[in-house]
Amino acid sequence: MSGAPSDFPSLKPGGHVCLPYALAEEKHGIIAGFIRDGLLHGERCVYWGQAADFSALSPHLETMGVQVSSLRDRGTLVFADMAKVPAREFDTDAHVASMREAAASARVEGYTGLRVASDPDAKARSTIAPERLALLENAVSKICDDLHATCLCAFEQSANDSALLEVALATHEVVMIAGRLCENPYFKNPSQDSGLPFGPERAAWMAATILETATARDLLEAESAALIVESSRSDKRDAEHRRQIAALSRAIEARDRLLITTARWLSRPMPAMCSHLQDLAKDPRFQQCQTELEVCDEQLAAVTRLSRGLDEIASFLQLQVVLRPEELDLVEVARAAIAELREDPPSDQVEVALEGSARIIGTWDRLRLTRLFYSLIRTVREQGYDARVRLRLDDLLQFARVRLEFTLPHAPSLSDSGERVRALAYGPSGESDYERLAVQLWPAREIVRMMGGTLGISTWADARVIFTLDLPKSAAPMKPEDKDPASLQSEERPPRQ
Repeated sequence: MSGAPSDFPSLKPGGHVCLPYALAEEKHGIIAGFIRDGLLHGERCVYWGQAADFSALSPHLETMGVQVSSLRDRGTLVFADMAKVPAREFDTDAHVASMREAAASARVEGYTGLRVASDPDAKARSTIAPERLALLENAVSKICDDLHATCLCAFEQSANDSALLEVALATHEVVMIAGRLCENPYFKNPSQDSGLPFGPERAAWMAATILETATARDLLEAESAALIVESSRSDKRDAEHRRQIAALSRAIEARDRLLITTARWLSRPMPAMCSHLQDLAKDPRFQQCQTELEVCDEQLAAVTRLSRGLDEIASFLQLQVVLRPEELDLVEVARAAIAELREDPPSDQVEVALEGSARIIGTWDRLRLTRLFYSLIRTVREQGYDARVRLRLDDLLQFARVRLEFTLPHAPSLSDSGERVRALAYGPSGESDYERLAVQLWPAREIVRMMGGTLGISTWADARVIFTLDLPKSAAPMKPEDKDPASLQSEERPPRQ
């Protein structure tokens, strides 16, 4: 039973529902929903009430899509007038016999079951004593369970005696209150036909029911408390595992950063050493050492291959290193990358003009940002630019924009309109210069993607090329499990008074 408002589909066959209502409009709406659910289940539905209520109930059924007239003509929906029913029908045996007969007739005629809504008026209710009502309702509960029939008994709260309402609430397993189907804790399925006791026995029964309900609630609360304690222990274990994983991740990150730095410093002097060795081999003064120079050249070539391998590993690792954001000045990082690049041979070809903002503060990873500037400027240098490179840095509130402008050695052909060649943000264009650009920019583009930014390439008819880089100035906050356990303990420790 879901307990949703007017949720009669959750009512199983054999249910016995009590409907204590305050307003007639409320009663008609709920009974209409009860009947409609029975019709959807293929049951014969009987409304046992007053003729005046038939006309009040029909509009509610019509609103729900029930064709009242046609269903009444076929006998699927029956309106039984209580005024035409003899008073003996309130006799328990006669009432049970009548329900057995109606249920058997419904099944013979092809219906899946019987559903009855009983709605006597206050005058009819007043003719029956509480003890007799208890016997009758208990008998109905038993017959509903035996026949898998479904019944609803309506009781007007203001017109009925409080004793009758008390009996009604104690003899129905399900109660419709405020439009919700609720299980009744005061209902106990009768084991005998003697009915519900009254007087001291009734008080003892209700006390026992309350005690059973309280015991069940205590057991549920104890179970919930045990689950909360186990969940807390599990959370602590998970937090400890997360801290261990974070420490291991930091160790792996430190190793990767060391490899990146080693590869960078090892690869820088290799071209100069090879060039010096070739010059020595051509010098006539070293003709007698030609064999030794060749051996040195082979060994240096092996070291160069190792350096290139480490460089490739570093290019991969710098994409995998966990971000460690810190507050940085983008202009300062760019100057550091330019100074580092000028130390690489050939240094006389590095002419970078820095323009734009004098200071741009943001939260980035220093290693990744330095490698990004280094990679972009080195790519520009290797393309054979003319004279100099313009590097412009602009502060755009939430973003920092980097524009790197240079000139290709060979101008591309003009488009049909003679206007600018459109941006080549990704992939080769078919031209060899642009193909080299796309390939060489792949590591930088991956770094930008990992940092949440964008990198575009714009080409112009006069052989100008512009790299446009947009980087967000704020990075995602560090997760709690990435913090150091000591710092976590210090945060959890209360302040000293």
